[in-house]
Amino acid sequence: MTKLKAGVIGAGGMGATHARGWAQAAGFELVAIADVDFPKAEALASKYGAQAFDSVEALLAAGVEALSVCLPSNLHRGITEQALAAGCHVMCEKPMALSVTDCEAMIEAAKTAGRLLSVAQVVRFFPEFANAHSLVQSGGVGKPAVVRTRRGGGFPGWSSWFGDEAQSGGVLFDLAVHDIDWLLWTFGPVERVYAKGLTGRGFEQLDHALITLRHTSGAISHTEVTWADPKGGGATFEIAGDAGLLSHDSRKEVSLSFRTETRTGSGRPLIPSDDPYDKQIAAFARAITEGVPLAVTADEGRSAVAVAAAARESLKTGRAIAL
Repeated sequence: MTKLKAGVIGAGGMGATHARGWAQAAGFELVAIADVDFPKAEALASKYGAQAFDSVEALLAAGVEALSVCLPSNLHRGITEQALAAGCHVMCEKPMALSVTDCEAMIEAAKTAGRLLSVAQVVRFFPEFANAHSLVQSGGVGKPAVVRTRRGGGFPGWSSWFGDEAQSGGVLFDLAVHDIDWLLWTFGPVERVYAKGLTGRGFEQLDHALITLRHTSGAISHTEVTWADPKGGGATFEIAGDAGLLSHDSRKEVSLSFRTETRTGSGRPLIPSDDPYDKQIAAFARAITEGVPLAVTADEGRSAVAVAAAARESLKTGRAIAL
């Protein structure tokens, strides 16, 4: 069977991760990598026998049918719309965009083009978060009452653009959107948002935020995200309901070390084939080739951005924001 052609725009850290996923996705062949830094695109493309390009236009002209957009967040809308119009199915890195308006324009572009648009909210594919979601949905903690999540580490020093709020949205959009999406998926819509933090106060590389969400179900979520933790990255959650308690701390539950020719690490994933990032590409590939539902819809991506935007407004005005 003829394989569909896949490509990646952006040859940085996430671009390399998406490239690995497409290279092993059933029914697809990774054929193209584009980056304005052409040597970087060449280096990544050479790992997979793909072709390197220095522009989006050149990549799209190569006949790519599915595409990952792995660029600074402020560029997501324009590139996604361009790719959809060219006939590509698009997996857009999180956050979907930096405003609800941009998200809605992307959704409309996908409808007009008749192509699939998904958002890389990869936390849904981490086994601890996926299992906790299933347990909550099946009544494992009874009626959820209070939820706490924390995610963070040091500033992502591999690229300076993260420190520019206009490009990344700061820690609210770059980190908090992970947990916001998972909270919406697991506990339902949010009706009220209140936040405190450092975003926009001149502490870009020490950004930190605390967000309280009131869900329409009555559950309350508290989310902490930080780029100011010198001890390194980690993610935790605690879910309290009237029939039980679920908790997870990635920094304390290292269960296995792994080493391959290309990667070493510990904890999750237990084996390389269980990698959550590869799983999200595989799920999107199946949605394209088999017609199964998207694991993360564009509407869900928009909802996460709406909550992040409300948190930003709350942080800057000192007021609780109703949705």
